[in-house]
Parts: sequence; structure tokens; C-alpha cells
Amino acid sequence: MSKRDIGQEILEGIRDIKAYRAGEKPLRSHTFTEPAPPQVIRAKLKLSQSAFAGLMGVSLRTVQD
Repeated sequence: MSKRDIGQEILEGIRDIKAYRAGEKPLRSHTFTEPAPPQVIRAKLKLSQSAFAGLMGVSLRTVQD
């Protein structure tokens, strides 16, 4: 796994914004879809509510709600 250079990524982002404002290039955009309900995710992972809560780092009650 390669190490990320966050500072370089920020600078590239700022350059992209400047180029967009100058009309030189379009900005990249991302579209996110609605996530699956927790029940569906749990079923795919074959986890109990308790195991899923542990994986997510939340209480069992949070998963149940």
C-alpha cells in the first residue's frame, strides 16, 4: 500500500479549483447512492445484531433502533 501525501493532494485540489474558475477544466464530481438498510448489510455479512454492533462500534440498542 502506498503512502498518501495529503499536503500534495490538497495543493492539487486548490490548483483544480483555480483552473475551474479560469474556465480551463471542469471539476470532478461524485454521485452517491442511498446506502442499503442495516438489515440488508447484516444479512449479506451473515452477522447477528450483536456482532454487527461490535463491528460498527455502537451499542446493540443503536442497531436495534
